[in-house]
Amino acid sequence: MNIGMAARAMKNCGITNLKLVNPVNFKPKDAHMMACSARNVVDEAKLFSSLDEALHGEACSAAFSRRMAKTRAPYYSLDDVAPVLAGRAEGGRVALVFGRETDGLTREELYRCDFRVYIPTSKEFGSLNLAQAVLLAAHALFKKTDEGKTEETDFFSGNEEISPMIGDFEKLLFEIGYDHKDDEKLRNKIVQAFREICGRAGLRHKDVNMFLGIWAMIRKNLS
Repeated sequence: MNIGMAARAMKNCGITNLKLVNPVNFKPKDAHMMACSARNVVDEAKLFSSLDEALHGEACSAAFSRRMAKTRAPYYSLDDVAPVLAGRAEGGRVALVFGRETDGLTREELYRCDFRVYIPTSKEFGSLNLAQAVLLAAHALFKKTDEGKTEETDFFSGNEEISPMIGDFEKLLFEIGYDHKDDEKLRNKIVQAFREICGRAGLRHKDVNMFLGIWAMIRKNLS
């Protein structure tokens, strides 16, 4: 039923591309009952076995969670990040990522995304139903994109182009000396930070090529 309610919330805000990662074995009729006129969003939903697969082709991703702590920094309120995500949506695909109704997203899933976002709610009872969270997030973006769209021809690169570049960056770290066992934690932090910087800023095809050119030049001077 949450899937049906989320689909309805999406369509209310002009969003119809629903991706489900390892969903419960739900009955379409139950989802249809809550989706109402958004049944097509449910029926056309794409299924994936991992978050990585679902994020393929996305230029930017935002993970939503109520539990924010220093270990999950940096994180942003929906009010602050909505204009940024709306701007990114004009030049590429933006994914809004929500976790399970019971326990939300894992730490690994949160850090797989470019932004970690919370929706401000009461400190006494801040937990939102999944479909409610989807509606609030989708509507925040809808308001920003509906205020006035700009023409954009230089689109942001998707995850399928950026991930190999980041993978090459990680290999380069090995090559320049971050190759000891003691360096693993630091190397992972550097790669994670670089991934988030790229995700928040947005890279275009020419930017990806520029970084690949820099990696190649470093390797040339190492040999």
